[in-house]
Amino acid sequence: MASQEYMRRWQRAAHQALGEFLKADLPAVSWSIPVSGALVGDVDSLTSTPDEQRAAFAAWTQYLGADVMPERTDSGGVTRLYAKFWRQGDRDGVRGAIRASIYPPMDDEVQS
Repeated sequence: MASQEYMRRWQRAAHQALGEFLKADLPAVSWSIPVSGALVGDVDSLTSTPDEQRAAFAAWTQYLGADVMPERTDSGGVTRLYAKFWRQGDRDGVRGAIRASIYPPMDDEVQS
């Protein structure tokens, strides 16, 4: 198990990497830094269309040089996109993931 000192160091490295990521001219995503120090980016599903979500996911995975996993669609029709990445920093590397959940249109959104 990692010590508190190591976990804080990993979180500081992730914070620093995130600062660099946010300088890139890419679509805004929601970022979090868990206790493990990984960076997790979630593509917005509330104000973005499915095409916009896919474009944001693709832009970020390209920028990060991420390893994109095959997309999955669950029994509710939600398509899950997931990619993991590793960024080498000055002192420490930062690992993380970017993900998107693309929901099917609701009944009142279906065009006939």
